[in-house]
Amino acid sequence: MFLRSYSNKNSRFIWFDIETTGFNIFHGHIIEIAAADNFGNEFSTLIKCPRKLSKKIIEITHITDDMLKDQLDIKEALVGFINFIKMDKSKHTYLIGHNIYNFDIPFVKAQCAKYNLKLPKTDYIDTMRMSQLVMEDQYYHNLNHLCELFRIKNTNAHRALSDVYATRIVYQNLVILFRRKFKTASPGLIINKTRFV
Repeated sequence: MFLRSYSNKNSRFIWFDIETTGFNIFHGHIIEIAAADNFGNEFSTLIKCPRKLSKKIIEITHITDDMLKDQLDIKEALVGFINFIKMDKSKHTYLIGHNIYNFDIPFVKAQCAKYNLKLPKTDYIDTMRMSQLVMEDQYYHNLNHLCELFRIKNTNAHRALSDVYATRIVYQNLVILFRRKFKTASPGLIINKTRFV
């Protein structure tokens, strides 16, 4: 499996995703967080929402108000996510997700700021930026398009854990393309090439 080349015993790769009530990081709410690492550990939780979900969000995510009413509140969920990231401090940790520079990371940081919480220091890898760099012939770079392109079955799209595992496979495919273009695909090189693209 290709991951052995880049996820040695000193590295921990965490793929993650969030579902929210919209795109506004100041007034929107996170309603689901999920993550999975390259050692088989998993974190997934729905989150209480202080307001009713819009029909559009229910339609996209298939998450309903009833599903959220007995779940963790946002602070508890964020603490759980932070603890998951900090699970093994002996390893260099990479947080990987799709469009995380523009959406997931700013959203999570904005929510953390409300409760004086901080994400642990990690490196970020954005699979959307990887795709934009190594697949210049593609007009679309969203997760759904890449799943179709790589023939990945994301049967529960727009649910966080399903998107996490889809993103993981997308990442694996993109690493292969990255290696073809740059001869190597170490996490450091990927970050260097995509952080400011």
